[in-house]
Amino acid sequence: MKILHTADWHLGKRLYKHELRDDHVRFLDWLAETVESREIDVLIISGDVFDTTNPNDGSMQLYYQFLTRMLPLERRIIITGGNHDSPSKLNAPRELLRHLDIHVIGCTTGDCTEEVIRLATGSIDLLVAAVPYLRDSDLRQSISGQTYEERIEAVRMGIRNHYERIVDHCQTEYRDVPVLAMGHLYVNGATVSPESEREIHAVGGQAAFSSEHFPPGFDYVALGHIHVPQQIGGLETVRYSGAPLPLSFAERDNRHQVLELTVENGKIKTIESVAVPHFRSLRQVAGTLDAVREMLEKLEETDALATMVEIRVEEENESLTVRQHFEQLQRDYAEAPFLIAKSRLIFRNKLKGLDSLYVADTQLQDLSYLDVFGRRLDASQVEGDERTALLEAYKELYRLVTEQAAHPVLLHENPTNSLS
Repeated sequence: MKILHTADWHLGKRLYKHELRDDHVRFLDWLAETVESREIDVLIISGDVFDTTNPNDGSMQLYYQFLTRMLPLERRIIITGGNHDSPSKLNAPRELLRHLDIHVIGCTTGDCTEEVIRLATGSIDLLVAAVPYLRDSDLRQSISGQTYEERIEAVRMGIRNHYERIVDHCQTEYRDVPVLAMGHLYVNGATVSPESEREIHAVGGQAAFSSEHFPPGFDYVALGHIHVPQQIGGLETVRYSGAPLPLSFAERDNRHQVLELTVENGKIKTIESVAVPHFRSLRQVAGTLDAVREMLEKLEETDALATMVEIRVEEENESLTVRQHFEQLQRDYAEAPFLIAKSRLIFRNKLKGLDSLYVADTQLQDLSYLDVFGRRLDASQVEGDERTALLEAYKELYRLVTEQAAHPVLLHENPTNSLS
């Protein structure tokens, strides 16, 4: 049996103002061809199918077109929800999809047995523990007076207990059958990109989970959430596949891949990295105005999708002339064979705050929620322990709001789940 481990597709992702739909079209075409040519039996997607909890029609169309294309190949597909996904949107068609050998677990119901999927083909028998992103509210009840550290510990233990119940069920009901676990979470020690770092802090207690907290009994753990492909804890069988496409400029040099597993005689025999082609080039160009212009002139057209460029011009002293030349630079390259995704002008002799950072076409979407709040704290000169406390409270509020958006019935079903 051959299994293909993927994660973090992020359909609908925008890189600043630019959609990546064409990138995803090419990736999904390549993936379908790879599943067929490499004779893959099972395709697994460990969370973050979509980039937002309310994907647009184009993203939903790509998703269903891909699933439809897979039907004649008669492959099994297992999809779990990630922190970016809406459980209700993923789960809505799951009863229909199940009849097509497409299993979707958008969120946990608390009954771990519902997440165990048995795959039997000829002499091959395999269990898949399709564990979705486990939200804080799935794992614990908020208790008045709990410290931040106590909440972290409660979430960490909740994750471990969830996987332990699955192992106990598998060993009781399906003794000697190999088990592949899926998961969408941050595991301590994982290498992340700067953009992912901000998001991980927003996840809260899950950042406290370590590889040794996975209970024994899993032959392979297929992880999603971190976009950098890697082994965890030095174990070949605990892995992030990584995002198949660069989703930020910080990810432009990542190794983009999917992982092919071969199961023989009840064991994971081989694990092979399958490189995903580069459909688009991301470039960062930095320096003085003259240096940046010279580098842009050397950029050439490619056969891939249009190159995206992030421009950072740094000059020593602020002047109206420099700003005018900077604006002219952008106009000069408006019709270039590459796309300018974002451009900024910085004067080194001034503090790099809101009053001294000149950003062309600055939009709120260019900033993370922590960037915005951090600048508000800067403006009020909030530092030290007070700043730390406010940041933690803000992260907690953000987490609650985003979870409510992803799972709107949550607070109505559990009115006691509130800020403590």
